[in-house]
Amino acid sequence: MAVGDILNEGVAARPLRAAAWLRPLIWTAAAIVTLAVAIAPDLIDLPRPQGALVFDRASYTPVNGSARDVTMPHAIYISFREVLPSVRYVFKFEPQAGAQDDLHVYVPSFNRRIKLSVNGSVFFDSETETIWTGAFISSSSLIQIPRAILVAGQNALTIDVFDVDRFAVPVHLSEVYVGTAAALSWPFKLRVFFQSQLKIMALAVHFVFGVGLIAAYFFRPKDPLYSWLAVFLIVNMLIAIGMLIGWQPAVRSFVLLFTVLAPAMGLLFIGFSLALVGLRPPKMLAYMAIAITGALVPFTFVDTTFSKIVLAAIGGGVTIASLCAAAMVFAWSAIRRGDTDAGLMLPSAFLLVWFAVRDTFVMATLPAHGFNLLIPYVRPVFFSFLTVVLLRRIGVTLDQLDRANENLSMRLAEREAELAIFHRQEKAKTAHLVREQERHRLTHDLHDGISGHLASIIALSERTGDKSTEQAAREALNDLRLVIYSLDLDDSELPVALANFRDRLIPQLHRLGIELDWSIAGLPEVSGVTPGNALAILRILQEAVTNAVKHGPARRIVIRASAAAGDKVMITVENDGRAFSESGTGQSLGGHGLGNMRRRAAGLQGDVTIDALPHGTRLTLLLPRRFPAFDDEAAT
Repeated sequence: MAVGDILNEGVAARPLRAAAWLRPLIWTAAAIVTLAVAIAPDLIDLPRPQGALVFDRASYTPVNGSARDVTMPHAIYISFREVLPSVRYVFKFEPQAGAQDDLHVYVPSFNRRIKLSVNGSVFFDSETETIWTGAFISSSSLIQIPRAILVAGQNALTIDVFDVDRFAVPVHLSEVYVGTAAALSWPFKLRVFFQSQLKIMALAVHFVFGVGLIAAYFFRPKDPLYSWLAVFLIVNMLIAIGMLIGWQPAVRSFVLLFTVLAPAMGLLFIGFSLALVGLRPPKMLAYMAIAITGALVPFTFVDTTFSKIVLAAIGGGVTIASLCAAAMVFAWSAIRRGDTDAGLMLPSAFLLVWFAVRDTFVMATLPAHGFNLLIPYVRPVFFSFLTVVLLRRIGVTLDQLDRANENLSMRLAEREAELAIFHRQEKAKTAHLVREQERHRLTHDLHDGISGHLASIIALSERTGDKSTEQAAREALNDLRLVIYSLDLDDSELPVALANFRDRLIPQLHRLGIELDWSIAGLPEVSGVTPGNALAILRILQEAVTNAVKHGPARRIVIRASAAAGDKVMITVENDGRAFSESGTGQSLGGHGLGNMRRRAAGLQGDVTIDALPHGTRLTLLLPRRFPAFDDEAAT
């Protein structure tokens, strides 16, 4: 392995080791924060009023029962043998003599409809004056006592509690305070904020996020996550409505119908948890939710203690068991599979389970700190974590989409480049085919037309004895054949062109009594050969042979081809005639012969040199192994 690879591997491994080292700390910190959130609410005790009368004992009288003294706060548990539509609490007090401020009654916590009266005169009824109330929520009230109903000396404050046996949830009534607004308003405002307003805000968050997520389902109806989440949120919102406004006259008869949805909510939460971690929820969960709800609905129409206990036991048991199962799904996926989304949802799932168990215990036993259900506060926490998870998924999806777009763009660019190359190749093939067709047509026309005419001229000149005309016609015919042969060449076919040139040259020289020594075995491969390139080379060689014959006069011509230094190709033409001389005493290239040869060689990026030998002349043609693009007109 190279040193650079080792260093790169070390650099890549350090973040992984750091992440492995940091992961337990993150889990520990999350567990500590989650436990703190779970325990803190029960450790917080709201301030009590100072400078007010505290009623911690009362005369308690059930309907058709005898009065007895009880300690406040007081709880009433539902009984199989006793029917209690209402009960009464009576408190005795004496207003402070000479007090100028109005007196108020402060009831910190109650979970049924209450009616307040002093000396038999009713001045408050929670049914008409309290919006957020019900068996599953603790309400708080601060009511001014009208001066007109107070008497000097001892007064009797009566609190009537109604619908005692309507639910299996026990009745809870806290201690009662009587005092001035200054003494009672601050504790009352704090309790209203924490006990009612926060729950209302939590419900508002539930509705805002719930409606948004339900709407998201219509954009992804085939996604199991959004399907299960949408149904879970709808059921959860119905239960939340029943918990918060259960004693309002318009919905009082439907409260029990809301409560039977609790098991369905738990089972739907299991389906949501499975969909979130990438597992397909079984349809049996949906069938069980419908079946359990349908089985519990008849119990809502049976107004007996037994039916209410059955509703409470089955509803609470199935809901808590379902929440525990969903939390275990998140924990398993987060710990065993390293699922980030499951890890993010695990704290909120744990809090849901914890507060569900804790609130069930509170509703069943009513501990000393009072009736204070905390599960409504978990809604913002749950939606916060759910929002983080969904936004993270959107971010991951967008990143994947960006990468996919980049890959598609790269692949599209590659395909466009391939198409462009293919187009150029096809265009070149088409042009080549057209040229080939035109070349063959031209070759046939030249061979059948001009060539035939020149042959007729030669035959006529032989009969008439006109040697000059015959010689001119033969030279024209040879040149025409040279052009025709060069037209029928492809790339790397220079040896073919030279072979054709040799085959035509041998009979001409033989007729003149000149020996030809030909060898191109050492010719290396030459590419880029076009008809124009080949014609230019052949014309140079033809000019060299013609000069050897005319100005030699040569008796032997040697033509060789071989590789030369500098990645060149060398073709030499030697003859044994007179030595070359530009002064005219030996072989000379009259007219434009040498200039034409050099011009043609320069067009091929080559060069022509002529050297005088002791007994003759040598022409050397140097050419590249790859010819440049060549205009066929340059060969003329």
